[in-house]
Amino acid sequence: MEQTKERIKLETEVLRFILIAMIAVVGGTLSLLLGEWTPFRLTLAGLGLLATVGLTLMSWRRYRWIIALVERLPEDQS
Repeated sequence: MEQTKERIKLETEVLRFILIAMIAVVGGTLSLLLGEWTPFRLTLAGLGLLATVGLTLMSWRRYRWIIALVERLPEDQS
């Protein structure tokens, strides 16, 4: 039981980190697109877009995993 609760806390912290990283990557990608559109900047913006998609998928899976862990807790302990 305690191990599951600690796992939920860890997974929640990882999810928080992923969301913060996603915000930072989106901000960087948008700032690249605000300047002159050179091939290098467009390439970096495209990579930022791919990283954002990857982080979004990771956060969705992590969220689903946290929900599954919470549902495994007994009713009186949640």
